[in-house]
Amino acid sequence: MRVRRVTLLRKGEGEENVVLLTNLLERQSFSAADLLQLYRRRWGIEQIFQQVTETFSLSHLIGSSPKAVLLQFSYCLLLYNVMQVIKAYVAQDGGVPASVVSMAYLFGDVREELQAWAYHAGEVAWPRQRRTAVAMRQRLEELLEGKWDPLAYTKASDKKPRGKPKETLRLHGGHTSVQRLLEGKAKLVAQV
Repeated sequence: MRVRRVTLLRKGEGEENVVLLTNLLERQSFSAADLLQLYRRRWGIEQIFQQVTETFSLSHLIGSSPKAVLLQFSYCLLLYNVMQVIKAYVAQDGGVPASVVSMAYLFGDVREELQAWAYHAGEVAWPRQRRTAVAMRQRLEELLEGKWDPLAYTKASDKKPRGKPKETLRLHGGHTSVQRLLEGKAKLVAQV
């Protein structure tokens, strides 16, 4: 198979050059600039997927069937979009770009607040009312005003040392019984 190599030289940016291989050989139809722009968009999608996977713990699936995995992933994408809206309001309140706000820290805080709210709300019915898009924006601004916390929501620096992941023991080969473990027919394997 013939391929075309496209290289973006990144001198002075402190980063490595970007090299793309493509089977789109027609240089007039597919310019190097267009291919690199498409790659940047694809890379943005990869970063979103990684952020969704890490923030919403997609390493722990609720089921093993394709429908269960698809349901959980769809729910996480919906949750990601809601968190992006909250992130924008928090960033606006802090007077910082949204890219500065850590999704993981913000999601942890929102999760804790929702758990506390659910615990304290009990059986009390809270007022549900329809709001227009403008009214909803105003309500979100009211609720999130003064919530910016530069210590809690700013992304951690890469220079900060990160803790080592805890080692856990998992069953090798999937589900098993305690009896099989006692008989030595199933193994526990250390995973990080």
